[in-house]
Amino acid sequence: MSSRFVVFIDSPWTGAGQDCARYLLEQGVTPIIVAADPAALHPSLLHDYAELGVEIRACDVDSVDAVVDFCRELGTEGEVIGVTSVYEYYCDTGAEVAARLGLAGPDPEAVAKCRSKAAMREAMAGTPGLNPLFQVADSPAQAVAAAESIGYPVVVKPLDLTGSLFVRRCDSADDVAAITGQVMELGEYLGHTVTPKVVVEECVPGAEYSAEIVHGKVLGLTEKIGSEPPLFLEMGHVFPAALPPERERLLVEKAEQAVRAIGVTWGPAHVELKLTADGTDARVIEVNGRIAGDRIPEAVRIASGVDMCRLHMFALLGGTPDLTLRCDRTAAIHFLMLQRSGRLDAIHGMPEAKAVKGVHEVHLRPGVQAGMTYEANGSNRDRAAWIIAEGADRDEALGRARAAGGELTFAWSPAGATAEGAQPA
Repeated sequence: MSSRFVVFIDSPWTGAGQDCARYLLEQGVTPIIVAADPAALHPSLLHDYAELGVEIRACDVDSVDAVVDFCRELGTEGEVIGVTSVYEYYCDTGAEVAARLGLAGPDPEAVAKCRSKAAMREAMAGTPGLNPLFQVADSPAQAVAAAESIGYPVVVKPLDLTGSLFVRRCDSADDVAAITGQVMELGEYLGHTVTPKVVVEECVPGAEYSAEIVHGKVLGLTEKIGSEPPLFLEMGHVFPAALPPERERLLVEKAEQAVRAIGVTWGPAHVELKLTADGTDARVIEVNGRIAGDRIPEAVRIASGVDMCRLHMFALLGGTPDLTLRCDRTAAIHFLMLQRSGRLDAIHGMPEAKAVKGVHEVHLRPGVQAGMTYEANGSNRDRAAWIIAEGADRDEALGRARAAGGELTFAWSPAGATAEGAQPA
């Protein structure tokens, strides 16, 4: 029997690509990763895919035409039955390539809207109550004018970055001008061109949640634990979120309205929402046309037994996934942060952290190792490690994850110094 291939465009760091590949291998399907420079992928990715026996091939992944040509050439070795990406920066490319080849996948135009915070907001503007007040600005002066029109505090965001990078709460014109100027000067990030514009949004003050969605239906809601302003770092997740029924219904309705408004109704989506101050309404913060990051799919699997990566791959292969989900426990993800700057001399306590009752994973973020130097950039890349734990309820699961985090210590010294200093991250 000839080979059947699913092509993945690049790969995220937090395990979704590997989880999808494992499922495909179980089904007798061969996953192939394409990347601009396979050797330049993070060593942890290279290790994981080599261990799975998954090949990584070179391709100009920033060109849809080049990926289409790659898939057609691969078709001489077998049958290409799917093309996708579970990595934020290439989910729109994966959708476009799949559409060109007549394969299953989301609407590429809809996924592309999710890649631009301006296009996302404009797509939802026709449905009352989804968006906070917002304006797009292409200069610091225009951003300040937008902020003064909306009213402080505001949130300023780049259009097309991820991981909370350069997202800031601003309480003054000086704050708005400063962060907008930084975004305008970026040029590129991780090899991707950064649009020299920002979205200035009304700051929604309530608690934050995300909706984990497949085929336009909310499977469940995740509680998100955030950092203190002015940053918006995600410090933890709890699935399922413990909410009164009326608030759960509100968030589910808003999330499903959002994906319908944008058109992301095939496959996975991840919608972030915040409650208003009194908790009686909610606004959509972001819509992602992909499976959630940050190991949220693993928290869903631990709590419910439902594997969202498998649901995605099952749909990609032409199946109709079962979208029912019941949770008999709670899973919590807890992140530890790196020091703002310095050299990491040693990491202690991994065996003790893994031994805490209920802990499923203790992982250093790829690239975090003794000998590294680091300068914080105010994004989710500032994390040192993540821990996933289960419990009978939110308090038990989160308590176990935080207890495991307390076992880890990071020894730091100032960058360029020779003496080791001990300081927790």
